[in-house]
Amino acid sequence: MSVDTSELDALARDLTRIPALMVPKMRGVVAKSALNTKNAMRSDARSSRHFKQLAPTISYDLRVNSFGGDGVIEAEVGPTPGGSGSLAGIAYFGTSKPGGGTVRNPEDAMLEEAPNFYEFAFKATEGLL
Repeated sequence: MSVDTSELDALARDLTRIPALMVPKMRGVVAKSALNTKNAMRSDARSSRHFKQLAPTISYDLRVNSFGGDGVIEAEVGPTPGGSGSLAGIAYFGTSKPGGGTVRNPEDAMLEEAPNFYEFAFKATEGLL
């Protein structure tokens, strides 16, 4: 008995191409979300009476790597260490003494951006399967 598996073979080939197609699309989505998060964090810092100098130190790094054959796209957003960036911990979380902790938690900016990220990730990958 023989079975024609040509359609399954074609499907398997198509599925193995998806990661290569997704990485460039998702790279743009991650970059835009990182930019939006950075801008929100800068705005929060600029509106602080005592920590305005933190704003220009906030940036993001985008990295595209692979792990086990899968594309990994990540962005790290936050103040650059050193100089005014060293005040970030005090600005966000304060100290045991009065003062500080007056700039909105960076996680809030990320959570605020999450719905946009999900929407654009869905649109960018729509039709790949």
